[in-house]
Formats: sequence, structure tokens, C-alpha cells
Amino acid sequence: MTSPAAHKWIFSARFRRNAFGWRSQPAIARVKEAVAEVKKISRKYPVLAAEGAVLFLEKVSPAFALEAGMAALRWLCAGYGV
Repeated sequence: MTSPAAHKWIFSARFRRNAFGWRSQPAIARVKEAVAEVKKISRKYPVLAAEGAVLFLEKVSPAFALEAGMAALRWLCAGYGV
């Protein structure tokens, strides 16, 4: 099974730094759209879908890093780090 030469992921442009702020509903909708797009491609081109999943994680990982940093800060401010 060969993958198409050039595939443009639609979700890629929708995930950018500071795109959603504190609003969670648009972000949740975009994540669901991205997962649906990757699943749709995976039926015919599993390798291309794997590349899309990696691209998705690359786009989303800064948000997780920020959340982990904020959780650590809350933990320290609550007095547990003393």
C-alpha cells in the first residue's frame, strides 16, 4: 500500500500557539476533528495516518507542557513543595 505523494493535513493549520486561550470548547472540537481526520486516512493509508498522529502530537504537546508547568506551580503555591 503506497501513500499519496503530498497530503495536506487540514487540522495542522488549526493548532497554533495561543489560538484558544482559556476557552476549552473550541479546543475540544478541534481535537475531535483532528482525530476524525486521522481515522479517516488510516482506513486506506495507515502509514500516512501514523505521520498525521505524530504531527498532531507535535502540535498539541506545547499545551501539555504548559499545563504540566502550571500544575507544578499550583502544587508549590499550595505549600506541598515546602
